Amino acid sequence: MINCLIIDDEQHCIDTLAAMIKARFSAKVSVIGSTTDSRKAAEMIAQHQPDVLFIDVEMPHINGIQIVDAVANRNFAVIFTTAYDRYALQALKTEAVDYLLKPISLAELGEAIDKASQRLQFLRSDGQKKDQPLPQKLLLPTSKGLLAANIPNIIRVEADSNYCNFYIDGKPKVVVAKTLKEYEEILTPCDFFRVHQSHLINLHYVEYFHPGLEEYVILTNGEQIEVSRRRKAEFLQKLASL
Repeated sequence: MINCLIIDDEQHCIDTLAAMIKARFSAKVSVIGSTTDSRKAAEMIAQHQPDVLFIDVEMPHINGIQIVDAVANRNFAVIFTTAYDRYALQALKTEAVDYLLKPISLAELGEAIDKASQRLQFLRSDGQKKDQPLPQKLLLPTSKGLLAANIPNIIRVEADSNYCNFYIDGKPKVVVAKTLKEYEEILTPCDFFRVHQSHLINLHYVEYFHPGLEEYVILTNGEQIEVSRRRKAEFLQKLASL
């Protein structure tokens, strides 16, 4: 069970989020506390030791980013909840797992909880032992047998219902009977990023990013891939960190 705290200066926002969690995610998430007073945040975090912190950005006295930055040796996942998108990049620099714009949809909340669960697994395994090298091969079960794909040569992975299409440099498309989520967990530490619900791309193959009403990347092979609006800030942060 994932235990979470909710910090928001508006009680109705706390009540709405808590109700959504109880209605749809109670099997794996429990709300163990909340407050509308940002000055009590540090004390509550220390007292309850949450797995996940849902926190607003704009609040009287102390804003959510300042609260998170002030926590030393953070061992919980952070999900920002706010009505404003202008803080997205600043918030993601705190290594938050997600940045949800109000009103929050159930689909977005579910994605954020999944990301938080992945972060917790990472934290509880000591950062996946960073001293160990990342895998260079990925075994893909195909109709012809197991393909040992070189991970750095995988350009992108595309969801297709319960299948995945792998696009590998210099090879024909490979179809695998697994979901994109399974490969996202494996490939994200290897500089892959899910820019859209259906697309996981190798950041090393990104050539251009096109901002505007329709935002997309152009890969080195000329393919154009849509970038989700709510994932843009984190995507640009990851790309800039390579």
